[in-house]
Amino acid sequence: MKRLLLSEKYRDLPMRPGFGSFMQPTAERLQFIKQLGVDDILLNMYRNQLIDTDYATLPLQGDHQWEFSDLLLLRKKVEDADLRLLALENMPFSFYDKIMMGQPGKEDQLEHVRQTIHNMGRAGIPVLGYAWTPSGVWRSSTTFKIRGGAEAMSVDLDDFKNAPLTHGRVYTEEEMWDNYQYFIEAVVPVAEESGVTLALHPNDPPTQLLGGVPQLFRSFEAFKKAMDMVETENHGLQFCLGSWSEMGEDLYEVMDHFGPMRKLIYVHFQVVSGPVPKFHEIFIDEPGYYDPVEMLKKLKAHGFNGMIMPGHVPKVVGDGPWKERARAYTIGYIKGIMSAIDQV
Repeated sequence: MKRLLLSEKYRDLPMRPGFGSFMQPTAERLQFIKQLGVDDILLNMYRNQLIDTDYATLPLQGDHQWEFSDLLLLRKKVEDADLRLLALENMPFSFYDKIMMGQPGKEDQLEHVRQTIHNMGRAGIPVLGYAWTPSGVWRSSTTFKIRGGAEAMSVDLDDFKNAPLTHGRVYTEEEMWDNYQYFIEAVVPVAEESGVTLALHPNDPPTQLLGGVPQLFRSFEAFKKAMDMVETENHGLQFCLGSWSEMGEDLYEVMDHFGPMRKLIYVHFQVVSGPVPKFHEIFIDEPGYYDPVEMLKKLKAHGFNGMIMPGHVPKVVGDGPWKERARAYTIGYIKGIMSAIDQV
């Protein structure tokens, strides 16, 4: 089946702003997003204390797979607000934790993941963003003070050196790569059949081990290896500029490699102070690891026509759980740059 991203609905769209990092598409939030001049969203579908997912129930039910009828209703709810649901990001860990760790029960989980991808394609949702982070996403602080007392997330790897094992023992790189290969070789054919594009997020923070588990996707070379495992147009990157900055990689070199291959599916646009072992997140207009203007120019030069969304943002006074004020500021900054470079 042709990729849904290449359907008439998406193929001729320009590089454009979007929103994510939330779970529940409430009517008020969808209206707020539309009022800010944004047409695309993605929804996060696993609980994470770092983003707005603290709800009693998930918008998609099921502890092992997502059903077609629920996926269709979710897409229609978004479209009824005159928005597009580009992607679902991050399946619940209960969908694939045994696959990631090579544990008994992985075969059943794999079949459910394959069925979930089939159901997404049938329901017309074009992208499944996923992460290979069995230890989760770690932060030293979520209240690190930056400009004007705004609260940001920070990491100092020294804080994690005495952390307990998350999965009972220390795992090897070879084990984790074998588990990943088992997964990706099985799901890509289903993605191709269903028209769904898979998008891989980096480990965050991108360090060698967390809780005794190797963090595979911590480098440019690791992403090359992952993309080369199965030759397909249906697998690419969640290009998270924050996590890639934390790696200390040359972001322009990364774009020069993956951009012409059309492997940049959508972008998390966030700025950090620098790479590991110690960094904190900052406002988009502060000096950080990369220049936002040059980054957007480079993406445009590569013909990128996907969604660019604020990733993690600092919390400013008056913000709620989704940090609406900071996100509105960030999206306005991004839209301003886009408008300016379109005039050149």
